[in-house]
Amino acid sequence: MPTVIKFLPRSLFTRNLLVLITFAVFVQSASVTVFLLAQGPKVTEVGHLLAIELNTLNAALSQIEPARREASLLQIDRIGQLRLQQGSPPVSIQPNPLSIFGKFAAALREQLDPDIGFRWQVAPVPAVWVEMNVAGQRSWFTLPTGTVPRDRVLTSGLMLSLGLVALATIIAMLIQQRINRPLREIAEAARRLGRGSHGERLPDYAASELTAVARQFNAMSASLEAMEATRMEMLAGISHDIRTPLTKLRLTLALEARGDDSPGVGFINQIDAIVGQFLDYGRDDSGEALIYADINTLVMQIAGEFEQRGTPFELFLGHVPPFRFRPTSMLRVISNLMENALRYAGNGLEVRTHYDSGNAYIEVLDRGSGIPAEQVEHLLRPFTRADDGRSGVSGTGLGLAIVDRLVCLHGGRLRLLDRPGGGLRACVALPVSDGEASDSR
Repeated sequence: MPTVIKFLPRSLFTRNLLVLITFAVFVQSASVTVFLLAQGPKVTEVGHLLAIELNTLNAALSQIEPARREASLLQIDRIGQLRLQQGSPPVSIQPNPLSIFGKFAAALREQLDPDIGFRWQVAPVPAVWVEMNVAGQRSWFTLPTGTVPRDRVLTSGLMLSLGLVALATIIAMLIQQRINRPLREIAEAARRLGRGSHGERLPDYAASELTAVARQFNAMSASLEAMEATRMEMLAGISHDIRTPLTKLRLTLALEARGDDSPGVGFINQIDAIVGQFLDYGRDDSGEALIYADINTLVMQIAGEFEQRGTPFELFLGHVPPFRFRPTSMLRVISNLMENALRYAGNGLEVRTHYDSGNAYIEVLDRGSGIPAEQVEHLLRPFTRADDGRSGVSGTGLGLAIVDRLVCLHGGRLRLLDRPGGGLRACVALPVSDGEASDSR
């Protein structure tokens, strides 16, 4: 059974369509079978009766006086029950035994007198040729076409069955499309909600079951939105409560005339930076407006700020068409990756950009110790760090988690890869719509 399930279509649309088509084919096949079972005995009975009539007629015609033979032949042909044929009969072709004409021919042949010659004609129209003794001489006759059962009824039935199956398929596709459309809307809304886009709501649908799902989704979305608002309020309060005494400590140290390079000031700055990372991770960035801009311009701006600090990055900027992104969020993405490269490696620092197959790529590279492949997924979780800390630098473990969340908010993907020759390559892929890519050409 699992093997059968393995080969079944994966989509609900294809599965339902397959079920409906199978059902329609089964019903029509059963109808054709019932038709054949019902008509088969009747066709056989007609063949037997016609054979008896031909046997009787053959016996009567054999007793006619030779002098009356021609007159009798003309009279038989005039009545129209049998048609006198002057030519030779066709080569006998065995009809399909499963067809109506085949069943009729078999029944006729079964009861026909052996003295009567018998040929069947399949094309151009079904016909039966019989050779009978008329006044001591043998003559060929054909039965009228109305007497011979045709396969046209069966063919018409098959065509009707195929038409009904096609109609059922079209109706099934229309019904399934009406079901799939709201399902796609629900899936898309869930995808946006998973990327941090709050306030997603779905309309009521015609089907009560889909409406129930939409309302449950709306209730879940509203609950998540409320939880997010509460979280942001709590983080703001924590930030205020922590930073207020930090400000007082910094002021106290300043009044005691201690320099900015004193250990106390360093600890205060470190605590303040950690609080800032907590706030960055908890901030709701989905409300930031999207702008249509050039990502290379933003990269050069950030690289310029690092260069002013005495830590230049080598830039390799390829052609990337302008697209829509959240500028502040994207600034934090690129800055965090560059800060990580600077903090954990400090050399071989590069930023590369390029466009390929509908995606804009931003890569930050370094020549540090890299990250083991088995730890990559672990490091994208909040509050987690590499085992060796990539050179023993302390941190909160939120930098990559923040980057990953912001990239997902843009519908993109963050990958941490080994750099050829040693080091780390942090690759951000951001989708660019076809319209945006074509506008830049």
